[in-house]
Amino acid sequence: MTILFLSLMLSGTFALGISDVLRKKYLTDGLDDQALLVITLFLTGILLLPVLILVGLPEIKNGFWSAVAITVFINLISQNLFIRAFKLSEVSLIAPLRLIVPPLVILTGFLFLNERPSPVGVVGIFITMIGLWFLLSGGKHSEPQGRQSIDKGVAYGLAGSVLFAISFPFDKIAVVKSSALFATFLIFTFLGILTLLLNILRERKFASVVISSLSQHFKANLLISLFSSIGAVLTNQALSYSLAVYASSFKRLQALWTVIIARKFLEEKEAGRRVMATILMFLGILLSIFWN
Repeated sequence: MTILFLSLMLSGTFALGISDVLRKKYLTDGLDDQALLVITLFLTGILLLPVLILVGLPEIKNGFWSAVAITVFINLISQNLFIRAFKLSEVSLIAPLRLIVPPLVILTGFLFLNERPSPVGVVGIFITMIGLWFLLSGGKHSEPQGRQSIDKGVAYGLAGSVLFAISFPFDKIAVVKSSALFATFLIFTFLGILTLLLNILRERKFASVVISSLSQHFKANLLISLFSSIGAVLTNQALSYSLAVYASSFKRLQALWTVIIARKFLEEKEAGRRVMATILMFLGILLSIFWN
């Protein structure tokens, strides 16, 4: 189960990292952030429909629908905050802000799932976060919009990360009460539809903006959604094989992949102390997963 958990998380977080970088690239190219959010949320879910039809619907247990409703409601806000953060600041600055999620999940996992990580597991989580922070926080970011824009982007990213920590236990409940495939399909499809409706209430012409963006930038929207869909299913499937707090800790490798890929393709910078940071990161992972 540990090998399966690690395989799912490594491949899933890598796919999510690619999705993050593509999202920033196309935002920089001038795509409307709200249209991009609506389309990619909806497609992330709907791309899973053919697979779901093939494998069939899972058994839906008590507590599933309430968990879905809660996580959708929270993510309506957090996903919007993060897309705004990506628009305002470099992805290699915003992605590491998710590192605050695992320490917070220690609390939310206890409150909502009654999960109690061992003392060694808690130490491992914090070592992992320290290692990743050393790796990711030392870069120099050249942001054309200026300091005020960066600060605003960071504020959005931090607020979104806190909300992700609150929704994470409900993501796990939705998965274990049905299946990773069905829960991911339903959550993201609902998120896309509801985000569309909220934007239409705010601006009546928004539907035409979405249609225009989808027709003019279909490949961009499809690429982001494809990697997001793969990454979301794989990481959600991993939730069945670990405590939420350990899964949340390992899922933060998404930030590592995002910064590495961003440096390669977006020419963004990251910290140079890789050897020590990587040793710390994997020591924390070993402590939190293998020794518990």
